[in-house]
Amino acid sequence: MKLLSTMRVMRGAAAAAMVLLLAACATAPKGVEPSGPDAKNARIRLELAEGYYQRGQPEVALGEVDKALAMSPDYVAAYNVKGLIQMSLSQNDKAEDSFRKALGLAPDNGDTLHNYGWFLCSRARYPESFSMFERALKVPGYRSVERTELALGVCQLRAGQDAAAEATLRRGFALDPANPALATNLALALYRQHKAKDALFYIRRVNGGNAANAQSLWLGVLIARSAGDADDQAQWSSQLTQRFPNSQEAIAVQQGHFDASGLLQ
Repeated sequence: MKLLSTMRVMRGAAAAAMVLLLAACATAPKGVEPSGPDAKNARIRLELAEGYYQRGQPEVALGEVDKALAMSPDYVAAYNVKGLIQMSLSQNDKAEDSFRKALGLAPDNGDTLHNYGWFLCSRARYPESFSMFERALKVPGYRSVERTELALGVCQLRAGQDAAAEATLRRGFALDPANPALATNLALALYRQHKAKDALFYIRRVNGGNAANAQSLWLGVLIARSAGDADDQAQWSSQLTQRFPNSQEAIAVQQGHFDASGLLQ
């Protein structure tokens, strides 16, 4: 599912967190199979739904999900996918109903808890979202811990809980140090706490590789400037203006608007 990678819900430095937030932050649960005589066809319908959704046809995808659920009404993965699609269409009440139905069928499914947690976070219902993520992390054998630590950390950043976000993202980074989303968000959490020199370590990992984009470079410029690192600031400013000349971040760098409030919200 590509849901989160295309959502730009934070701007400027904070946007680096969302642009690099993994597609895996929202996904259908594994290990929950459909039941009944039409189980195989239900699985096929759900696969079709995911394909349509990824090709930008959410309404058609919803139709396929409904067909899967008609064949297997207790298909937890189908309710998850339905909720994610409805979420992308801003059908928030319907999305929440879908996630609740999935949880009603499988209360301890880590992926369902994760997805519902991300939905709650997107609605700024932070305490509820934290609870869902924490429940997911406590599920025995849960295999996506780093993904949930990432999502929890991003939501803590949104809620202004920077120190908590740092702790969460450090746990995720320890599990997956090659993940640019974890490194970027951790750098952001540190930067917000005026720990620029520590933040440099993590943003360098991103901006020195293929995952660098306008937002991560902009965040790097801000961190380097705060840390007094003129070389990194110049290097990332140059990359930003050369590779992404029309971006808001490049324009801000060119105009010297390092305190542009619109990019830091």
